[in-house]
Amino acid sequence: MLQSNYTKREFLKLLGTGSLGIFFMSFYSFDDFLDDDLIILTKDDKKYDQYRKSFNKRIEKFPKIIAVCKSETGIKKAIALANEKKLKIAIRSGGHSFEGFSNVDNGLLIHLGLMNKITWLQENKVKLQPACLLQEIYANFLPKKRIIPAGSCGTVAIGGLTLGGGYGFFSRKYGLTCDNLLRVKMIDYKGNTIDSDKDPDLLWACKGGGNGNFGVVTELHFKTYSAPQSFSGYRMKFNNLTSDKFVKLIRLWFQATENLPNEAFSAFVLNGKFLTILFTNFAANQTDFEKTFSSLIPLANDYKPMKNRNLAAALKNYYGVTEPIYFKNSSAGLYSGIEDIEKGLEDIFAKVVASKGMIYQINTLGGKINEVKVSDSAYPHRDINYLSELQAYWDLPSQEEKLTKSFEEVQQLLRNLGNVKQYRNYPNINFPDANNAYFGNNLLRLQKLKKKYDPNNLFDYPQVIK
Repeated sequence: MLQSNYTKREFLKLLGTGSLGIFFMSFYSFDDFLDDDLIILTKDDKKYDQYRKSFNKRIEKFPKIIAVCKSETGIKKAIALANEKKLKIAIRSGGHSFEGFSNVDNGLLIHLGLMNKITWLQENKVKLQPACLLQEIYANFLPKKRIIPAGSCGTVAIGGLTLGGGYGFFSRKYGLTCDNLLRVKMIDYKGNTIDSDKDPDLLWACKGGGNGNFGVVTELHFKTYSAPQSFSGYRMKFNNLTSDKFVKLIRLWFQATENLPNEAFSAFVLNGKFLTILFTNFAANQTDFEKTFSSLIPLANDYKPMKNRNLAAALKNYYGVTEPIYFKNSSAGLYSGIEDIEKGLEDIFAKVVASKGMIYQINTLGGKINEVKVSDSAYPHRDINYLSELQAYWDLPSQEEKLTKSFEEVQQLLRNLGNVKQYRNYPNINFPDANNAYFGNNLLRLQKLKKKYDPNNLFDYPQVIK
């Protein structure tokens, strides 16, 4: 109950809301504290768990206070409360952080889930609030025949995606999500609003280095692009792999993806002894595209081309699961080519096959992504052609220990091969020297900006920039 921690007078004085017409009942909980700006919840409130839980059921954190913010004013009130009560702040836009960094034990969670407005500006630019989900963005953009290069998971929010980089089917043509960011607004530890139009450091930091580090981003402005007329997918499945066949297929896949057109994307997905290879392409002319991977087609147990599909319908195929699940996922290295993992291929295959529920995936990068200078954004990996990810899924908590142990063994195997660069949006709590892995030579500038924007480390999580 609110009364057990704060008096009504103390709370109103702190938030400066005595004149805002907030109505308190004689007996109330934080759940009853509603105005036009925020909802305050504690563990006694019925809606606390609804707002506390994240997409990853593996991670349980229990904030002392959840501030469900509906406006910039609400965010400023929440920051004032955290400062007064000396509570660390975590920030959530969509709740998909692989390691639960968008929540905090015994601190204050700023929950932005109600801030999901889309506003179109002149010249096909758009202003998005941080909790806009990708499925909401595509539903709004595609009837207008516009896109931004975002991801494919429908329930991921634009805030977290952008601030850590952001990539997907359109990125080889148009760059990362963060590369198309034009302007941001952020509320800092004092409750001041900072506009990147007046502070270019902020825009630089938010292009791949901004997840929960500096303040609460409230607006993201993007340039958009004409949506392609159609979208084609080419899926191959390979069954009952042996180690030798796996090595042969991965070599052929790397060869096939060396010179992809920028409109194309590919993923190599190993799940036990089963392999799925996906190629996509949104170019208007794809006459010879299948020749790119013609060496793989006759080896597949199943080949399914899905050509010239309606873009909206095609994207929905990749939205993924929508309900929380148990999982451990993370980046598994950023590669220039097969030479970065060649010596460990047999060991990788053996470990994945022996670990039911584990998936090893490699996705194509390159193209427009690599045309941006390393110094132009916080995201540093501009000479990389492939992003790998390791995934593990299970149904019961009792299965976690064995599978996550195998997961970390594969990660160590990859590190032993020299793979230390990692993608910030796919974090792992066990990465050694994690922020160097995420940000490379850009880390020093990010550390200076942390001192500039959040000198007291009010915004905190286990891998926060320091």
